[in-house]
Amino acid sequence: MTVSLDAATTFTVAMPRPETHLFEITMEIAPLPEPAKELDLVLPVWAPGSYAVRDFARHVRDLTVSTGAGETLATRKVEKSRWRVDTKKGKGPFVVRYRVYANDLSVRTSHLDATHGYGNGSNLFFYVDGRKTEPQRVRFDLPAGWKVSIALPERAGAFEAVDYDELVDSPFECGTHRTIDFTVRGKPHTLAIWGRGNEDVDRLVKDLTKIVEAGAAIFGSLPYERYVFLVHLAQGAGGGLEHRASQSVGLAPFRFKPEKSYRDVLFLFAHELFHVWNVKRIHPAALGPFDYTKEVYTRDLWAMEGITSYYEGILPVRAGLIQPKHLFEEWSKEIKEHRDNPGTGVQSAESSSFDAWIRLYRPDENSPNVSESYYRRGQVIGAALDLWLRRETGGQRSLDDVLKILFERFGARGVGYPEGEYERAVSMVAGKSAADFFDRHVRGVETPPMEELFAAAGLTLKEKADKDDDEKEKEANGTNGDKQPKPVKEKADFGWKTKKDNSKLLVSEVYAGRAAYQAGVSAGDELVALDGFRADEDQLKRIERDQPPRTSVAVTVFRRSRLIEIPVALGARRAFTYEIEATEKAGDKEKALFTGWLGQPFPKTKAEEKAEKVEKPEKLE
Repeated sequence: MTVSLDAATTFTVAMPRPETHLFEITMEIAPLPEPAKELDLVLPVWAPGSYAVRDFARHVRDLTVSTGAGETLATRKVEKSRWRVDTKKGKGPFVVRYRVYANDLSVRTSHLDATHGYGNGSNLFFYVDGRKTEPQRVRFDLPAGWKVSIALPERAGAFEAVDYDELVDSPFECGTHRTIDFTVRGKPHTLAIWGRGNEDVDRLVKDLTKIVEAGAAIFGSLPYERYVFLVHLAQGAGGGLEHRASQSVGLAPFRFKPEKSYRDVLFLFAHELFHVWNVKRIHPAALGPFDYTKEVYTRDLWAMEGITSYYEGILPVRAGLIQPKHLFEEWSKEIKEHRDNPGTGVQSAESSSFDAWIRLYRPDENSPNVSESYYRRGQVIGAALDLWLRRETGGQRSLDDVLKILFERFGARGVGYPEGEYERAVSMVAGKSAADFFDRHVRGVETPPMEELFAAAGLTLKEKADKDDDEKEKEANGTNGDKQPKPVKEKADFGWKTKKDNSKLLVSEVYAGRAAYQAGVSAGDELVALDGFRADEDQLKRIERDQPPRTSVAVTVFRRSRLIEIPVALGARRAFTYEIEATEKAGDKEKALFTGWLGQPFPKTKAEEKAEKVEKPEKLE
């Protein structure tokens, strides 16, 4: 989109000595509509998409303000992220100069060094209070040989944004990075990669093309004019952050192999891409236009992030890049971890969303006991909602339809939806009230009945007994003749999580209701001995492997330098993982629902796969 009006503010981003990690920024403020005694410059305290107050102003230095004629104006800081300028009753223009220290290689902040400059606008660009809705422009003064990648349209050597929100939602990459251009549905896309690893760029571009197409197939079109994938390959890089027409992704350099690791990479790209619809356009009213000065509350992050986590797996499967069985492996782990987490029974999806600012990004040793991630819980709810809608409508309607309704009514119009609208859209698609589902699984803490819902698609969610060391050895040696499923066994369980800290072994988490918690072990305790033997990780594993549940173990710890012995009666945990697989009972209705859901043929059952192996003649050497 081309900005039709002159910009209210023009930024010039320079980096004359990138090795110092200092962006040097000039902010030119167009004349005010009327003379004013003062104006306020404000820097956000958080970055949209990352719900934590990060106080970016702490990295700002050397700020000065002058008139267009060069007269220096008095400026004072009045709040942690607000500077007040005495304009001497002038209209301007005004020029602001400042530097920003950028040495945090994360997708939510900014990073500048001798090799590149990555900028996240919420960390770098001030706004004039009262003028956020006016057009903005940014130019770059680059070191020799460097280029810039950004999603904003360019005109006359500057990149233009319709307002401040679009400006700070358009991260940039400066440097000698690689760029690969490709087209999907007539729209230009760019893959911009800083760093190198074991990536296959040609394959990645082909796969990203298919993922974008799978997203467009749901909504019927792409909601942007151009899209940029900004990718950082570096040790210590990680995570992803969505933007209106781009995404920032950090990856360790060698994450692209083996295949399982590559699937995780595709999940990450698909997640951030799906956000261009879900969050960037479909969102509750609280999430835009933004208040950058404080926390912004919504009870729907489970839908914004959790349902996006659900679709991060759906898109690659529908695109034919990932087999359903590999997606089921991921879901099985998520469901198990969700059900095992003590906080699942304490914190609802809505509560988790509302408390994101004080819980998700600020975890402590007690977090597992009182909270559950809106990502994980929302992903489970997303799968449950989709299957529930497909079952209730005989496969005719789905969660896709819910999203399309919300996009058409709100997202495409650039407005947030009102409170309660998500539930109303689900009810509309279902043809019946969804209040019971939301009361139990969104406002309440009950986990959806996944076994029952998967059955609608001809699948079974079942327990698979963990193998002990002897069974693993027999299997490795090919001497395990008994192929029948093993019953799930009870194993001894301390009910804690430990971590190494140099030579110390510390208790990092103690889970509510389990053995260590009941005995009075505390997070932070240093494990010294178990039944009189030096405590180490091998000793912990040996006891849980060899001792029966309810055995008493003398646990000796240092607690604030005091030696304490605590008798712990080992708990019992059922040693199993979940497995999602096709059931032999699946009929035509279930198989049709499966194909409509994932866009893939119904998978073979294990019995069918086994029969095929028997019938297939062995290959001659």
